[in-house]
Amino acid sequence: MEVKEKKYIHSRPIFYCFLALLLSINATRFIFNLNIPYLVLISVLILGLISFLLFFKKYAILLIIISTLLFGVCWFFLGVTMFEGKTYYGEQVVEARVTDDITYGDEKTSYLLEDVKINGKQEKNMYLDVTGEGINLGVGDVITFNANIGYNSLFNLGSFNLSAYRDSAPYWAEVDVSNIEVIESYLKFDEKFRLKVKNLLYENMGASNGATAFAVLFGNTNDIKDDIYNSYKAAGILHLLAVSGLNVTFLITLLGFILKLFKVNRFTNFAVCFIVLMLYVYLCGFAPSILRAGIMGLVFLATKLSGKCYDGLNTLGLSGIFILLFSPLSALDYGFLMSYFCVLGIFTIHPILTKGLQKVFPKFVADSFSISISSQLAILPFMAGFYSTFNFLSFFINLIVVPIFSVLYPVLFVSVLISICLPFMSFLLTACGWVLSLIFLIAKFFSTTSLTVNLKPFNVVITSILALIIFGLSNYVMLSWKGKGVLTISLSVLLTIFALVFTYIPLTQVSILYSAYNDDELYIFTNSSNQSLVVDGGYYNNINNGLICVNANNLIGYVNLKGNIYQDSMEKLGAGNYVCHAGTTSKSGSVILDYDKVYSVGDFDLKYVTFEGKLIGLEVDFDNYKNFILNGELTLEAMEYINYFNYDFLLIGKNIENIDVFDNENLISYYDTGQGYSFSNDGSLYFILQNNNFVIRRVD
Repeated sequence: MEVKEKKYIHSRPIFYCFLALLLSINATRFIFNLNIPYLVLISVLILGLISFLLFFKKYAILLIIISTLLFGVCWFFLGVTMFEGKTYYGEQVVEARVTDDITYGDEKTSYLLEDVKINGKQEKNMYLDVTGEGINLGVGDVITFNANIGYNSLFNLGSFNLSAYRDSAPYWAEVDVSNIEVIESYLKFDEKFRLKVKNLLYENMGASNGATAFAVLFGNTNDIKDDIYNSYKAAGILHLLAVSGLNVTFLITLLGFILKLFKVNRFTNFAVCFIVLMLYVYLCGFAPSILRAGIMGLVFLATKLSGKCYDGLNTLGLSGIFILLFSPLSALDYGFLMSYFCVLGIFTIHPILTKGLQKVFPKFVADSFSISISSQLAILPFMAGFYSTFNFLSFFINLIVVPIFSVLYPVLFVSVLISICLPFMSFLLTACGWVLSLIFLIAKFFSTTSLTVNLKPFNVVITSILALIIFGLSNYVMLSWKGKGVLTISLSVLLTIFALVFTYIPLTQVSILYSAYNDDELYIFTNSSNQSLVVDGGYYNNINNGLICVNANNLIGYVNLKGNIYQDSMEKLGAGNYVCHAGTTSKSGSVILDYDKVYSVGDFDLKYVTFEGKLIGLEVDFDNYKNFILNGELTLEAMEYINYFNYDFLLIGKNIENIDVFDNENLISYYDTGQGYSFSNDGSLYFILQNNNFVIRRVD
C-alpha cells in the first residue's frame, strides 16, 4: 500500500512519448507562427513537465521525453519537406488522372488529380478547377491540358492547409473544360468499390441521404449538402460522419460472430480480422480517425491472442506514434486531435464521472451521459479553434442520436453488402434512408437553439487549461482529493491570469502584413493608434486569420482594390467603413472614392492613384509611412511613375513584368523575383515597423 501511495500518476511510457511528440510538432509550428498565447502555453507545459519529473527524480523518463521533443522538431521539418513541391512560372503541360475526390460547385468543379506529370516529369498530386459548360470528366479519366500552375501553401496565416496535406497536393490549376483532352480512362479497385456503393446508395436513398450514408461508411463529406452538414455541425454530432471507433468495433464484432460459426482458431481469427480491417482502412483512404481505431482494434485482438492485458492509453499512444511517423503534420490536424482526445477523455474522465451520475440516474443512462460529456469536454480546446461555437444541448442530442446511429450503422453496413450480392434486397437501404432523415430533422431542430455559446473568447490556451483541470480531477492522476484540490486551484489561478493577460493587454504593433493564397491577396495595415485596415483578402476565414496573426482587435475599415467586395466577409468582420473605387461593383453601405483624391479612414489616408487615366494602385499612408499597392499588370511608364515617389513599402503582389525598374529596397512580391521579399520564399510576410527600421517576422 505504501508503494502505491508514492505513485502520483499512472505509468504509461508509450502514451507519454506520443504526447511529447504531439506537443513538440505543434510547438515547432507555433515558434514560426509567433502566436504569443500558444508559445506561452507550450513553454509552461514543457517547463511544468520537466519540473515535475526532476522533483520526483524520474531521470530516465525525463531523458526519453526530452529526446522525443527534440525528435519532434526534426520530424516537423521532415513533414514540411515531404509535402513541398516546385515553383512553376508560366504555362505548363500537364498530364494526370482524375480521382473520385470531386467537389461540385455552381461555377466550377474541383478535381483531385493523381499520377501527375508536369512537362513529362512525375510530380505530386494537384487540384484542378474546371470551368465552362458541359463539364463531364469522369473518375479514372487520364487527361492533358496546358495551364499556369499555382502552389498550395501548407501554412497560411496560422491556418494549416489540411486538405492539401492529406491529399499530398502542393499544386493547383484552373482551366476551361474546352482545353482539356481525355487520353484514356481506367478505375482502381477502391474507386470501383466506392463508386458501386455510392450509386447503390443514391439510387435507393436519394442524393441527400445517399451522400450522408456514403460519408458514414467512408468518411467522404464532399457531396453532403450545406444545410445537412451545418445542422450536424451546429448540433454537435458532426463526428457521426467520420469513420472511427464505432465502425471498427462493429466490424470486429461482426467478423468475430461469423468466424465463431465456422469454429476457426484464434490465429485464423486474428489474420482474417487484420486483412479485413486493413482493407476497410484502405477503402476509407487511410483517414486518421479510422487508422487510429484500426490500430487500436488490432492491438486489442493481439492482446486476446497472446493472453496479455489490454492497456487503452498505451495502445492509444502506440497508434498515434505510428501515424505521426508516417504523416508528421497530422499532429496539426483538428480531426486527428479530436479523434485522439475524444478517446482520451473517455479513458480518463468517464470512469469518475459515471460514479457521480449513478447516484442520480440509472446505470445505463449515467454511462451514456458520462461518455457524451467526457468526450466533448476533452475536445473543447479544438472545438474552440475549429467550430467557433458550442451547443450546450449537444450532450443531450448525442444521448438521443448516438443510440439510433449505433443501430443504424450496422444495419446500413450489412444492407450494402446484401444489396451488392442480392440487388432485390436494396429496399433495406431505403429504410436506412428514412432513419437518416430522422437524424437530420433532430439535428436541424436542435441546431437553432439559443443555448449556443461563442467559443472565440475561449482560445486554445484557456480551454487547454480547463481540460488540464478536468484531467487533474480524474483517476488518471493518483492524488488524494486534497491533492487534486490544490492542483485544481493552481490551474484555476493560471487560467485566470491567462484570461486577464490575453484579454486586456494589447499585443498589436505598428505593422504591415501581406499574404497570398491561390487567387486571393491580403494586406493588413496596423497603426500606432491600434487601428487596423484590411485591403482585399477575399473570404472571411482568410481575413480573420490575418487579423489574429497581427493581434488586431480594432478593425476600422475594409478597402477594395483588385477584386469584388465580399459582402459576407465585411459583415462578419464588423468593419465600420467599406471603401471601393468607381471601377468596382459597389455593395450596400460602401463608400465609393474618386480617383486621385485623399480620403481618411481613422488615422489612415487612402488614395486611388491613376496614370494616364488608368487605375494603377492604392496609396496607404499612416504613422509617417507611405506605402503603395500595385493594381494589375502595368506599363513600363506607369512603373517608372510609381518609382519616382520612393515609397517606404512597395507591394507589387503578382506583378513580375519589368520589376527591375523599381529601386525600392522594401519590395514585396508574390513570386521569387530575386529582388525584395517574396511570398514563395517566406510565406506570409509580416513587417513590424519601428521608427525608421522594421523587423520581418515569418508567419508561415
